[in-house]
Amino acid sequence: MLARNFYMLLASLASVSNAEKATNVSIYAYGVGINGLSVYANSNLTAMIADDATALANGLKNITWSIDTTGAAPWNVTIANSSTTGQFYIVPTSDAHEKAGFNKTTPSGAATTGFVIYGSTVEYSTGTTYESQFYAQNSSTGIWSLVWNSDSEDLDDGVPLVLKTIAPVSPDES
Repeated sequence: MLARNFYMLLASLASVSNAEKATNVSIYAYGVGINGLSVYANSNLTAMIADDATALANGLKNITWSIDTTGAAPWNVTIANSSTTGQFYIVPTSDAHEKAGFNKTTPSGAATTGFVIYGSTVEYSTGTTYESQFYAQNSSTGIWSLVWNSDSEDLDDGVPLVLKTIAPVSPDES
């Protein structure tokens, strides 16, 4: 009986451990006029948002995410059809709207840990609160830069976003 209970305890700990790590994750952006668009990387490894056709036409790269849902470890991305990898970062220490990205060398004040999944929403943990201050800043027609808005100020050429791990429902599926 004791051995059985010990085995069940080990099995439950293993499932908790696996639940903290997720691979091959996709992240989608939701906001006014942005209805579940994918997050891509441009050639500078800046995080971009676009529909699939616009991304392909403009050389944006598909990415897959390996995430630690607890916020303890960095979120790594792999560029599709490439050996290029990087860590997702935001710059929460700036009063400006700073672009998010995936560089191995991050800008001053960048955070590469603290990202958590709350339900299906991507949040940033300050240690005392969860924040979601993502914005899409219009870069060109149909392409948006993903930025972090530390000061919660409106962005003239931007839209507040929610990032989620759930893909939009296509009209065929509803």
